Amino acid sequence: MVILVVLFPRDLDIGMEHYRVTAEYNFSWGKYGDNLKGLVNGLLENGSLGLNRYGETVESAVLIAMSKSFAVIITALVLSFGLGVMKGMMDYRLSRTRFNFLGNWTTWLFQSLPDFLVLLLIQWFVIRYVPFIRFFSSEGWYSFILPSVLVSIYPTMYIARITSASIAEQEGKLYIQVAKAKGLTQRLIFYKHMFYNSFGTILTHLSSLFVYILSNLLMVEYFMSYPGAAYRLFKAIDYSPSFGTGFDYDPGMIIGISFCFMILVLIVQLISQFSRRHFEPR
Repeated sequence: MVILVVLFPRDLDIGMEHYRVTAEYNFSWGKYGDNLKGLVNGLLENGSLGLNRYGETVESAVLIAMSKSFAVIITALVLSFGLGVMKGMMDYRLSRTRFNFLGNWTTWLFQSLPDFLVLLLIQWFVIRYVPFIRFFSSEGWYSFILPSVLVSIYPTMYIARITSASIAEQEGKLYIQVAKAKGLTQRLIFYKHMFYNSFGTILTHLSSLFVYILSNLLMVEYFMSYPGAAYRLFKAIDYSPSFGTGFDYDPGMIIGISFCFMILVLIVQLISQFSRRHFEPR
């Protein structure tokens, strides 16, 4: 859909130089249909979404942007899920001790702080006190590690909260009492029964975890000037609340990157469903 913004002066007073600016949004179903026909014809006849505003084929530009973000997404997913589960287990164990402030309180603190504030504080600390780390570097095999860590901070705390709550939900159930009556150790009961039976519930939140990662991806890529897919998608939209769509609007890139993100979300949902079957409560 193309939004046309028309700006024109109203009530012009030559002496006072008074102007009234009005934005008009025009939409035509005919032009909208023509755009869809052109897109479909390009896909069917040429097998391509056309060229972007830089004269590159959309497919090659999307693959380059997605390749840079894919490393960040996968690393952040592994970090946030693995560290989140371990943090949740620690939160549960510390919740009944005087060191609870190191468990649930720290999880609550990181979840309460705005993501962009944490990112800006880390950015300021790294630039000022750790100068050997090239914060804005997008080259080299290590360039995706720092963005991955920043992207995974909030998702890690999210999984930690889910893990701690899921394990605590197992308390008092009949099978726990039977296991204690049989003389099983607390360690065996925790890992063999409580954690195992709560892992299926944790896996149901894998798709939500992935969505959190994608939502944080744009913020991290924007503040770090990382040329990934989320940043490229944001630039392709080129929307202004005052003037609507700008001259850098790139529909081919929007469609291509959005489609890739949708496929990734679908894959994660399938993995979550298939993995959960192996962790049914028993």
